[in-house]
Amino acid sequence: MDISFFQSLLEMETWMEISEKFSYFGPFYGISIAMLESFFPPLPLALFVTLNVMIFGPVFGYLYSWIGTCLGSGIVYLVLTKYGRRRFSKIELKYQWMSNASHWVNEKGGLAIFTLLCFPFTPSIAVAVLAALTGIKKRTYFKALIFGKMIMVFILSTIGYNIHAAMEYPIRLIWALIIVVGVYLLGKKFLDKHVMCLSKK
Repeated sequence: MDISFFQSLLEMETWMEISEKFSYFGPFYGISIAMLESFFPPLPLALFVTLNVMIFGPVFGYLYSWIGTCLGSGIVYLVLTKYGRRRFSKIELKYQWMSNASHWVNEKGGLAIFTLLCFPFTPSIAVAVLAALTGIKKRTYFKALIFGKMIMVFILSTIGYNIHAAMEYPIRLIWALIIVVGVYLLGKKFLDKHVMCLSKK
């Protein structure tokens, strides 16, 4: 297959054309495209969040993106936990960087997962692999997933919605960053309070 096809999947114009045909499915479409990155890491989640915000507005665009990426990441984690743990254990032994990452997640537990998921460009599947590999409890993973993705999608939707306005009015970006830091600290405090983020046990 022509490599240009795969390159086109990384372009906004391609997804704008797709959106014109399928956006009438409403929430189902918005949630579905946000799920794609969980299964196909090369696809840019930032692009899908921006599309959702453009099509459905900042509130529903954010909501559909958050639900979609949480669902996708959750499904990948459950599948890996059930079928892929032994296979990825062999990979861990082969690659030192993965062994180091697993050790860090083992040590920090849900807090490590939460922190990784807050970063906009961390591949969801990589975090799911680490969580499944280290045996973090499902409850711990899903709490970290919900709060981590809440912050990450907020960052992407804020950038996508205010990219031009932020250049003209930098104060908007500053306030957005303050809110992001505030939400991150509240999420971390919530996880600390429930003790689930400090250990996988």
